[in-house]
Formats: sequence, C-alpha cells, structure tokens
Amino acid sequence: MKIKYAIILGLLAILIGAGIGLKMFFKPHADINKLKTEFKVDASGLIGEFEQDENTATFKYSEKVLEISGKLVVKNKLSNGTDLLILEDEMQGISCQLDSSWSAANQETIEALETGSSITVKGICKGYLMEIKVSPAVVISK
Repeated sequence: MKIKYAIILGLLAILIGAGIGLKMFFKPHADINKLKTEFKVDASGLIGEFEQDENTATFKYSEKVLEISGKLVVKNKLSNGTDLLILEDEMQGISCQLDSSWSAANQETIEALETGSSITVKGICKGYLMEIKVSPAVVISK
C-alpha cells in the first residue's frame, strides 16, 4: 500500500514540475519599455560602483531595470544579428545588448546613433564580468 502512494506522489511531483517548466518556457517576452525603472544612473558612476565594490553593486543592481546615461563608444552588430552598444569604455564599459523585437522595429534609430554621442539606454542589468552586462536593452534617448 505504501508503494502505491509513493508512486502516485512521485507522478504528481513530476506533473507539477512539468507544468511549472512549461509555464516558464512559454512565458511571454518582457517589454522593456513598459517595465518600471528602478535606478537612473550615469554610466561612469555605475562603472565606478562596480570597480569599488563588485559584490555590493551586484547585489544592488543585478536583475534590476536600469536607465543608464553615457557616451556611446561602440556600435556593433553581432554575428547572430543582435545589435550591441557599449557605453563609456570599450574594454570595461557597459555592454548593452539590444532587445531583438525593439531593434527590428527601430533600425532607423540605431543607424542614427553616432559613436561619441550621449545616449540613454534602459535595460536589465545582468551583472559584471570584465564589463557590465545589460540585456535586453532599448535606447530611450539620443
């Protein structure tokens, strides 16, 4: 009798796990423009915070929606077609991987961006690994 209940309980756990997994897999893509900005920061200040105390800055900003203002130093298209913007410093700056659906709808805006100009980007901070990663992101002003 105990084996029967153990099998039923095991199958129930598998079904619940599969249901949760499917719900997360088919979760709709978040629209960055509609997400509430949690921090408005200057790019050089954000870099300084990560360089001063990476653990504290990671705890403060990781998985948060940031609005970052700074100088565009690199505008690039990756091999998979994703647009990449780097703010402040090419080697240790802020790497912003643009949201693919926003990027497809706003190619004119992306093409009009000039290196050396000031821009504001909104996106989700993914942490720090040689540079600060922000993905997905959108350009909100140039």
